[in-house]
Amino acid sequence: MIQSSILPKLLAKENITIQHGNYHTAWFDVEKRVLGLPMWKDMGKDVYDLLVGHEVSHALHTPFEGWHDSPEKLEGAPRSYLNVVEDARIERFIKNIYPGLVGPMARGYKVLHQEGFFGDVDKLEWDEVKLIDKLNIKAKLDHLAEVPLDSEEQVFLDRMMTTQTFEEVVQLAKDILDYTKENQPELLEPQPLPESNEDEGIQEGEDNLPQGHDDMDPQEGLQEEETVSEDSDSADGEESDDCKEDNKNSSEGNEDETPSADDDFEGDALNPTISEQPTYSEEDVSKTDQALRRSESRLLDTDDNGESQAVLINEVKKDLRKKVVIDYQTLSKARAKIEDSDSSKYNGYSEYVKSTKKAVNFAVREFEQRKAAYQYTRAQTAKTGRIDVNKLWSYKTSEDIFSQVTRLADAKNHGMIMLVDFSGSMCNSMPYVMDQLLHLVMFCKSVNIPFDVYGFTSTNPNIKDESTYNSDGDLHLNGLSMPLICSSSLKKSDYENAIKHMYGRKTNNYYWDSLCSYEEYGSTPLDQALIVSHHLVKEFKIKHGVQKMNFITFTDGDSNGISAIQDRRLEDKKMDTNGYSAGYKAIIDGKLTDLGRRYNSTKNLLESLGKRYNTKTIGFFMADDSAHWRDRLYNMRRDMLKGEYDWEDNDNFKKEAAKEYRRNKCVSKQNVFGYDQYYLLKGGKQLSAEDEEFETFGTETDAQLRNAFKKHSKSKKLNKVLMTSFGKEVA
Repeated sequence: MIQSSILPKLLAKENITIQHGNYHTAWFDVEKRVLGLPMWKDMGKDVYDLLVGHEVSHALHTPFEGWHDSPEKLEGAPRSYLNVVEDARIERFIKNIYPGLVGPMARGYKVLHQEGFFGDVDKLEWDEVKLIDKLNIKAKLDHLAEVPLDSEEQVFLDRMMTTQTFEEVVQLAKDILDYTKENQPELLEPQPLPESNEDEGIQEGEDNLPQGHDDMDPQEGLQEEETVSEDSDSADGEESDDCKEDNKNSSEGNEDETPSADDDFEGDALNPTISEQPTYSEEDVSKTDQALRRSESRLLDTDDNGESQAVLINEVKKDLRKKVVIDYQTLSKARAKIEDSDSSKYNGYSEYVKSTKKAVNFAVREFEQRKAAYQYTRAQTAKTGRIDVNKLWSYKTSEDIFSQVTRLADAKNHGMIMLVDFSGSMCNSMPYVMDQLLHLVMFCKSVNIPFDVYGFTSTNPNIKDESTYNSDGDLHLNGLSMPLICSSSLKKSDYENAIKHMYGRKTNNYYWDSLCSYEEYGSTPLDQALIVSHHLVKEFKIKHGVQKMNFITFTDGDSNGISAIQDRRLEDKKMDTNGYSAGYKAIIDGKLTDLGRRYNSTKNLLESLGKRYNTKTIGFFMADDSAHWRDRLYNMRRDMLKGEYDWEDNDNFKKEAAKEYRRNKCVSKQNVFGYDQYYLLKGGKQLSAEDEEFETFGTETDAQLRNAFKKHSKSKKLNKVLMTSFGKEVA
């Protein structure tokens, strides 16, 4: 189900943090005001509204101290009895505050009833049904089930539907048990004493654990874990004192019926799953309460094998993206701090720019031709109503003597974002990639296409300690840094500096200690960069009014794996899933996206980017050596065949690829690895965009000169392989 964090916040009347994750049941962190909700399957909007309304009301109105009172205070009030009576109280409170929830909650319970979450209610022999179960069915299903109640039982129902405090809930639970002992003793089902050690309790320092009503005692192992792991501490849930004070009045407008919510209130699941039995013998249980709790697992979003995908709960928020996406001014200042006085790396810069501007004519011509073709194929011809004097002579044989006008279709507004891999393995190819990239940048400038060029690496000093901003279920960013190395939006002086730095990285590839921390060589967090790029593409299209968006990557390897921050304090609430068996899902730009397993994540993210923002994705992959080249061809063919493989077919594919490379200096295929168009190139010097001089020695024959010139002209075009391919794809 597509999860929303807006509804719970609106219902809670405070900016609580919402975490949807692989939880067995819902929970609420009293101190940090964090509401954890399971990933429920899509059973309809009404069921979702029911579950959220129920959990938020528990968070606001169920007192933590009362629920976790000592066994002596709760003796005579079985937990499942308390569940039933407390559910009636908190659901009444939330419906009184929000009358709009009355209908959805009733319809939600109807769906659960039809799915058998309360057992087979229609076949019940009411003489054999305990009072607590009658009350539970009546409170939750209302008119959906005909529940016979005598005058004494009706009194208990009236009390349950009017309880105001948790103390009244406890007393009513005790009275219901006493009535059952007196009138239905044959139906009682005493529960055995637990086998757990009575001395096991909450250790000092564990009071701040985000416990829900399902946690009667902390799980074994948490007693030694007083703090969150290094990867999982959360700061997002912190609130100011003023905000916490405001929360105390969160039930304002219903003061006569609802107690105020203080900082010690917690929520539970829809009838909580008790992970450990209390330290005294339960005198009875509610069968319908137990049936509902046993059915809770059916609410969870799982695959056909019952496995649940790990969910990246919170997307990369805007304030965090500011730490990840390094704007040009920040990058320029970081560069200035380590800039040396040696200007030799810029020797020949002016001459290079002049020659490059001439060379981009290959792509410009290709682009303009295709752009013109778009206009003419969509041209409209209409008669003007004015007589064409040149056709007047034919008026006796033709009625078509009027002038015509042809209107060309407006060409689409283009735009592009380029993503360049700054991983360590790109070191040998980087000078040539920068050379090709400079050609592309100048091409975009020549045809007035707005563009942004980002690098991506794993050396961001802003996010070394992810525990300061991430919480359980957040995406592990792997030190992601995305510096803006060039853009059409830069002012003229910044643009000149940007391409000058790109030229400097081309000429000497900068030594490792000559690069600022935002653009140092690192690993390949491509998937993380693609998640952030969803936001970049969306914002770019809005900013520039782009109709035809292109997203281009330059890389030489597969992405780092995706992982989620794990908070060990929540291990007892979470299902056993790590993302490797069933894969991951991620909430990106408010929508749940299925990433699958590791090697499918890049493909799924690219397809998501293309579909959601109407973007053409283009990939340029640089193979490091011959072995890398063959391996990539193998993977390309396997992806094209949807995982199937045939050795004979592979040999033929490699032969065709070799011919194509000799002809075009690249291998190009459509719909590979999630890209609309994918280019496989050989890295290193094979990427060089520099033109060799056409030399003659005066001894050649006319035929030799002609052949040499043809070969030279072809090599000039092939040396611009990225640029010429680029011109075709973006038009």
